[in-house]
Amino acid sequence: MNLPLLKAQLAQQGLCILSLIDKHVSVPQGHTLILVGHGARGFWPVFKQSQEYLDQQPDPINRWSQRLGQKLATTLQGSALFPFTGPPYHPFLTWAQTNGDSAPSPLGLHFHRQHGLWHAYRFGLIVNTKTLEHHAHNPPPPAPRPCTDCAQPCMTSCPVGAFSSAGYDVTGCRTYVAQNPNSGCAQSGCIARLACPHTPPNLVSSSHGGYEAAQHQYHMAVFVKQEG
Repeated sequence: MNLPLLKAQLAQQGLCILSLIDKHVSVPQGHTLILVGHGARGFWPVFKQSQEYLDQQPDPINRWSQRLGQKLATTLQGSALFPFTGPPYHPFLTWAQTNGDSAPSPLGLHFHRQHGLWHAYRFGLIVNTKTLEHHAHNPPPPAPRPCTDCAQPCMTSCPVGAFSSAGYDVTGCRTYVAQNPNSGCAQSGCIARLACPHTPPNLVSSSHGGYEAAQHQYHMAVFVKQEG
């Protein structure tokens, strides 16, 4: 399976390549590390039809990611890595940033060169570069840092001021969402994240920002149930 075919197969699952890493201390010589995930569009319509979503068992997204990741790794005669198996956890964000594909934002989330704040990593693949018929290349120029000259409305739009220079008040955020199930955060996604003015407009829904409403609601419901 070459790289164009892999991209096509990922697209059928609502996924895409977020980073293609050839030269890094974590990547064995002659191999390529592929970080797979999704942007704002495409993932949810596929995932909500999956057996993992429908079986009502815990951790459906992680189980779905493991099934797809392991299947592709076997097909490519490579190995699969996941951001949620640990500790220790694989540093997906660090890998992407080092490769020049993303940069930290004031919220702590990373801003991806193509998807802005609206992306998530689901699994990684380490594959022999020749298998992909891919020519190893140097990392691209660093991703843009639009936050530097931005008024940063993301830092002032949270209804409970959960984001500040001191960090992220997870407990305050979770408590607010839990106690206000009809709030904009619970129904339409994190207001601070949605406030970012730099997300490419062609990558978000025309009716609302970020993911589609059902996906926002799913993630917020999971977030409220988490401990710590």
